[in-house]
Amino acid sequence: VLNLDKLFTPKSAAALKAAVGKSMWQAVHIPTTVSRTCDGGTTSRWSAMQIGMSFIGAYKMCAGEAAVADLAFAAKHAGVIQMADILPARRARGPNEPGGIKFGHFADMVQSDRKYPNDPIRASLEIVAAGTMLFDQIWLGSYMSGGVGFTQYATAAYTDNILDD
Repeated sequence: VLNLDKLFTPKSAAALKAAVGKSMWQAVHIPTTVSRTCDGGTTSRWSAMQIGMSFIGAYKMCAGEAAVADLAFAAKHAGVIQMADILPARRARGPNEPGGIKFGHFADMVQSDRKYPNDPIRASLEIVAAGTMLFDQIWLGSYMSGGVGFTQYATAAYTDNILDD
């Protein structure tokens, strides 16, 4: 269970508490290499596997038919938060692609305003640096060039002392 008061600023914690209410959510933990090399559909399938294993572990069930009824009920009534909006059809490879993350949502994910509450410029630079890594290096680099050559070239240009400049 997360203590929102310790993890977020008072304003952000209050907004999260109002939005989440009494709901329960599962964080999907997925290896970085999987999310970097695969599409959003893989992340959704990884989530389904984790939820299934959570049920099997929590209720001491055998894997298979015994879990199906509980899983079907949970899936029918589950609320899902996707990290990204759908991209235009000519660019989308799968649902929940990193390229569809809104910049405001990304700023909330980075939470640099929590680390630097009195320095909005530093907080903004941290968001830009993280955005460069995600949108340019990981998503655009793998989407446009297959991740070969271009990412090694651009890494130094985009991340070399960005916060010192």
